[in-house]
Amino acid sequence: MKVAIFTLTKDRFSYTKRTFQSLAKKTHIPYDHFVIDQGSEDKTVEWLNQFHNQLGKVYVYPLAMNIGINRGVNFAIDRIGEEYDVIIKLDNDLEIETDGWLEKCLKVLRPKLLLSPYVKGLIDNRGGVNRIGFDNIIGYTPFIGGICMIGLKQAWKEDSGGWEVPKPKHAGGDLSFCMKLQLAGYRFGYREDVIIKHIDTTVGQQEKYKDYFELRKQERSVIF
Repeated sequence: MKVAIFTLTKDRFSYTKRTFQSLAKKTHIPYDHFVIDQGSEDKTVEWLNQFHNQLGKVYVYPLAMNIGINRGVNFAIDRIGEEYDVIIKLDNDLEIETDGWLEKCLKVLRPKLLLSPYVKGLIDNRGGVNRIGFDNIIGYTPFIGGICMIGLKQAWKEDSGGWEVPKPKHAGGDLSFCMKLQLAGYRFGYREDVIIKHIDTTVGQQEKYKDYFELRKQERSVIF
């Protein structure tokens, strides 16, 4: 099974560094990593170009501007191409706590399922979206959040048709993506015993990067 992870980055270098370091430490099966940088003005791109993934290749695409989340996701999926069996969206502001997280998630992944680890540190929903049922170690939900999304290639391509555009740069593309998959018969859930952490919690991030979150408010209202 060939695995591709993709990450969108824009500044906040300290978070990106922690994310990639925890990924390297806690992952033990091969994967290639596709990084779409949306016009960072800090050390992000320089550091990523020097980062070495011992389990696969790192492809860095430095864009001259922020094209938004939805367009960024579609750009990443286009670059990933057709040779990977599993595609994973992984945000750049998380730390992986569970050793062997990827292997454990792939063991329960199946067709028509979009999966996430349990997420600590969210402001609205503890552990991710509220559960509507359980099946052993998977808590099922109406959709999953975009911090980590694990699915087979078909979910990102044929069964969804990609993420909707045009949309605001900081749109809720994860929800509409899940709704399209729901129409194709998908289920959504969290593997409860595999843990990732939203760095600094949502409240801590808002306090640390006030300008970043102020810009996000503007990006939610302007169609791109």
